[in-house]
Amino acid sequence: MAELSVMDRINMILSDPEKATMTLAQIVSEEIREFKASPEYAIMLEAESYYRNRSDVQRKTVDVANRSNTKIEHPILKKLVDQKANYLLSKPWTVDTKNSAYGEALTKVFDQTFRRKIKSLGKGAIKSGIAWIQPYFRDGKLAFMRIPSTELVPLWRDAERTELDAFIRFYDQVIYIGTRKHIITHAEFWWPGGVKWFKTDAFAGTGAGNFYVDKEHGDEASDYTEPHFVVDDKPYNWEECPIAWLKYNEEELPLCYYIKDLIDDINWQTSVTSDVLRDVAKFIYILRNYGGQDLAEFLKDLKEHMAIKVTSDGGVDKLQADLNIDAVMAFLDKQRRDLFDFAAAVDTKDPDLGNASGTAINFRYMDLDADCDSLGTELKDTFRRLKLFIDVYFQITGQGDFTKEEFDIVFNMDLPVNETDIINNAVNSNGLLSKRTILQNHPWVTDVDEELARIDEEKKAAMEEYGDGLFNHAMGADDSQEGGDSAGLNGGDGNDE
Repeated sequence: MAELSVMDRINMILSDPEKATMTLAQIVSEEIREFKASPEYAIMLEAESYYRNRSDVQRKTVDVANRSNTKIEHPILKKLVDQKANYLLSKPWTVDTKNSAYGEALTKVFDQTFRRKIKSLGKGAIKSGIAWIQPYFRDGKLAFMRIPSTELVPLWRDAERTELDAFIRFYDQVIYIGTRKHIITHAEFWWPGGVKWFKTDAFAGTGAGNFYVDKEHGDEASDYTEPHFVVDDKPYNWEECPIAWLKYNEEELPLCYYIKDLIDDINWQTSVTSDVLRDVAKFIYILRNYGGQDLAEFLKDLKEHMAIKVTSDGGVDKLQADLNIDAVMAFLDKQRRDLFDFAAAVDTKDPDLGNASGTAINFRYMDLDADCDSLGTELKDTFRRLKLFIDVYFQITGQGDFTKEEFDIVFNMDLPVNETDIINNAVNSNGLLSKRTILQNHPWVTDVDEELARIDEEKKAAMEEYGDGLFNHAMGADDSQEGGDSAGLNGGDGNDE
C-alpha cells in the first residue's frame, strides 16, 4: 500500500475523521516540529540574525587572560538586502491595464500602505529566500498582512512548489495567568474549505509542542471550522488558499546563504587585527644581566628615574613589533570586492564609480539589474495570484466583474542614468511610441495616469484660451474698423474747415 501524503491524510480527516490514522491537530503538531527542525528554518533564522548585524564573530574567544577579544560587526547583509529592495521598489511602480474602470479600482487597492507591504515583501524574499503576504478583510475592506517566513509551513501541491494545497501559520502569544508570564502558541490551518484553529500551552497537559483544537473559534456544529472572511454577516471562502508568495530564487535560498563565509571572514579578520593593535606593545624590552630584583622594579625605575641598574656587562635592547597592516587591508579589500561580486550588488564605495561614464555605470550595475529583474518577474507572478482575491473583493463590494481583465506591473528600477539622454530619447520617440509608453519611461513621471490627466487638462485649458483669443481678436477687428471710419469722417471735416 502506497504511503499517504500529508494532504491525503488531511483530506481523509476532513471527509471522515473516524477513518483517519491521525487527527488534524496531530498532523499540525508534527508539521510544525519538522519545519522548526529543518535546515530551511535554520537558514532563515541565521539570515535574520546576519541582517540584524549579529554574525558568527560573536563566537570568537581568546585563550589568554587579559587579552582583547574584539568582536567587530559590519552590517554588510543589511546594506546588500536594502540595496536590492530599494533598486527595484524604491520608485513607485505603475499599473497598466486596458480597462480604465479596472485601473481605477486597482489604484484604490494599491494604496501607499499596500505599496509599503510590497516593498517589505521584496526585502523579505531576499532576506529569507521566500516571503508571504495574506489577504484578509478588515471593516469590510480588503487588506493585506505580511507573514514572517519563520511562522509559515507551506503544504505544496506539486514538486516544483508552484501550487499550494494548504498552509499552517503558527505564532506565540504572551498572556498573564495570575502573576506569571505565560506563552501560548497558536496555529492556524488554512485550506480552500476554511480555517481551523489550534493552540498549545503547558497548562493543557498535551505535552510540549502538541496542539489541540481551540474551541474559542468556530463551534461544534461546524467542527470548529471558520470561513476565510465575513462581509455583511455573510461567510465566504476563497477558491484558493488565501496566501501569495515571492521567491528570491527557485531554490528559495536567501542572499545570506551565498555570502555568509565572506561576511564572516571580513568580521573575523577585522576583529583579530583590532586585537593585535590593542594588545601589542609599541616595543618590547630585552634585558641582559639586569641588576634589579624583578620586572616590576625595572618598570618603576624606568618610569621614575628614566634609568635602570645593570651589571658591568649588562644592557637593554628594544624589539619593536612589525605589523603589516597594509597586507591585511589589501586582503580585506579583496574580500569586499568578492562579496559584492558574488552578491550581484554594487560597491558604492568603489573610488572609480563616481567618475565612470554612462556605459561603465551600466556595466557596473549589470549584475544588480539582472538579479532585481529576475525578482521583478517573480513579483509579477505574486500579483497574478493576488488578482484572484482582488477580483473577488470587487465582485462582493459591487465594483464590477473584472475576472476576464488583465493588468501588468511596470517597475521603475533606480538605475543611475543621464536624465538628459533619456528625455531626449523620449522626445525623439514621439510618433513612434504611444504617449503612455513614453511617459512610463520618463524619469520625472511617477504616476502615468495622473500625468495623462494633467496633459488633457492643459490641452482643454489651451483650447479654451485659444477660443477666447479668437473671439477677442474678432471683436477687436470690428472695433478697429468702426474707429477708422469715424476718424476718416472727422479728418475730412477738419480739412474742409
